[in-house]
Amino acid sequence: MTAAPVERGWARALLREVPVLLFIAACSLLVRGWWMDNPVVDHDEQFYSYVAKAMLQGQLVYVDIWDRKPLGLFLLYVAAHGLLGPAPWAYLVMANLFACVGAWLAYRIAALLADRRTGWVAALLYLLAMTVFGCRGAQSELLFAPLCLGMMYLAMVRPGSLGAMLLAMLLGGLAIQIKYTAAPYCAVFALFVLIEDWRRTRALSPVLGRACLYALVGLAPTLAIAAWYAAIGHFDDFVFANFVSIFQRKVSVGRFHPKTLTVIAPFLLMIAAGVWAWFRLGQTYPRRASLLVAVMAVGALASIYFPSNVLAYYYAFLAPFAVLLAVPFYDLRQRAGWFGAGLLAAALVVIGNFPAAIAGGRADEAQFQTLVQRINAGGEGRTLYVFSGPTATYTATGTSPKTKYPFPFHSAEYFEQGSLGRPQEEIVAEFLARRPLFVLTRSDTSLYYGSYTAPTVLAEMRAHYREAGRYLILGDGLILWQRRP
Repeated sequence: MTAAPVERGWARALLREVPVLLFIAACSLLVRGWWMDNPVVDHDEQFYSYVAKAMLQGQLVYVDIWDRKPLGLFLLYVAAHGLLGPAPWAYLVMANLFACVGAWLAYRIAALLADRRTGWVAALLYLLAMTVFGCRGAQSELLFAPLCLGMMYLAMVRPGSLGAMLLAMLLGGLAIQIKYTAAPYCAVFALFVLIEDWRRTRALSPVLGRACLYALVGLAPTLAIAAWYAAIGHFDDFVFANFVSIFQRKVSVGRFHPKTLTVIAPFLLMIAAGVWAWFRLGQTYPRRASLLVAVMAVGALASIYFPSNVLAYYYAFLAPFAVLLAVPFYDLRQRAGWFGAGLLAAALVVIGNFPAAIAGGRADEAQFQTLVQRINAGGEGRTLYVFSGPTATYTATGTSPKTKYPFPFHSAEYFEQGSLGRPQEEIVAEFLARRPLFVLTRSDTSLYYGSYTAPTVLAEMRAHYREAGRYLILGDGLILWQRRP
């Protein structure tokens, strides 16, 4: 007797979401669709895709092909390629789905803070901010941010619910399996929830019990993967790649680059605008939900600064929280909010410089295709060593090497020396011993400053290779070398 009303309630709720979901899908295509078929949208995605394809052919990550990213990230790419095929658009479609989920959660949270109309603005700003700040493709920040927003949303709508918090911790555990830097965010979230548990119960034993349960559920995905590697006899490989190697990596850019403030200035201004509007425009907001957003923004910063080297796109994880903290500035319940919404959207479009970014993406793709055609002209016996440049060149030319370390950064960059489980010199010597027909390097050799292996490679190029072409891809000047007869 009660099933039908419940089902009708769910149906009405889903129908109510259809307009905003269509809006989000349309905005995501408008903002992100320009790069949906680009094989060189960024560096990292190419390699994650390469690893996923190797896994689909039976290779085992950390054992047969090496990187230090969590297995969960590669499994997402495996799913994308397994379902949609080997083309780059497979993982870019997957990334677009994650972008839409993140935008929908931003909408839901902003609706709780203000109203649904304001939520629509939050969804648009989320898509713009994530795209502008390094997530045009399928960067890991784009993939784990929705899980982290899901944790926060559950805490808002189901405060005190053990089941909801366990689900939130599981989402956090999955986020950690996409990128380990999500761990500090999860720790801050757990601390917030436990403080609330303590304030409700004032009893130590139940709170400690919940803390242990939260930790167990949050670590469950990582523990399960570790147990699987132990069962197949590769636990040491798993531990070294996922944990030991991270701390053996040398410091390069550090945590605070001289341009850090320039990079995050838009987010700081968005947050400042939200704080100003909170105090000056007289609108009221739910205290607990607002506090949770502010606390989790601190958690996001803790995650960003967790590694010893912080790259510019890491700050994309701050984007959702800047958007949500700015809600008072674009709150459509007040007339001034319409101005704030237009101003923030326009500012992000200007900062993103979309015409130039789209043109740059097309130029990168054109240069990449020219590079691929030149290598393919080498005939069926062609071989390739990408010392620097796009990993996608291997798959596009059918020259994927049989090596554990195909990612160019691992053998070329000085900060990777001593963190790979094998000396860089041995990796490079193995590649050069095969006498590849083509080698790809940077044209600006000053960028190899401090590299342990670049002098060897460049000396080999001068001795046995001739220049076969120059290319500019993703801002990197590249030289293609062809071996002399």
